Amino acid sequence: MNCYLCDRMMLPHVSWRSIFFNELEEVICLRCRAGFERTAAGCPICSAPGEGKCLNCSQWETTEYAGVIDSGKSLYRYNHAMKEFLHQYKFLKDVVLSEVFASVLKEECSKQNSVIVPIPMNDVKLKERTFPQVDRLLDAASIPYTHCLGKNEVGLGEKSKSERMALQDVFWWNGQAVPEKILLFDDLYTTGSTMRLAAKVLKEKGAKEIKILTLIRA
Repeated sequence: MNCYLCDRMMLPHVSWRSIFFNELEEVICLRCRAGFERTAAGCPICSAPGEGKCLNCSQWETTEYAGVIDSGKSLYRYNHAMKEFLHQYKFLKDVVLSEVFASVLKEECSKQNSVIVPIPMNDVKLKERTFPQVDRLLDAASIPYTHCLGKNEVGLGEKSKSERMALQDVFWWNGQAVPEKILLFDDLYTTGSTMRLAAKVLKEKGAKEIKILTLIRA
């Protein structure tokens, strides 16, 4: 088969581990895979580089969103290779790229004992993008999840941090039972606004522990 990203021919690789542990097939070449940069130990909420809680997360803890996220992790840095991937996946609507990080997500989520809740898309954005990108990342890895939230049409990208912190109606509870332990999942962590706005709604509806997981830390 050919690499999903660069279209180079890939030689098939079969191992005893892939047979007995039902590992997912690799869909990109080693050269493309090497372009992505995994995060190292860092902030215990967002994986920003450095020791202890980063400045941004520390500032959030001085607001009404203090404590809504118990811990978290981002898997990859937002480097050039990841920027190109995200553009092709989200904006060029190349849905097959949902498989690129399937094995990594499957391994990471297998360590969790929480119910996975994806960040939803609002109806306008879903119509524009044509498929729910966050859901498809989980689907590609055969990871079960449940939706407990709906999202209103609010453009967070154009707002300042203070404007984001003042928002109250971005997410709403959709009526589904809210698990006590939740792993809130999204594709991209930037300022942390999205995760905290969503986590606050879930905590108010009965969640006792909310961890977050994102594919990318910008």
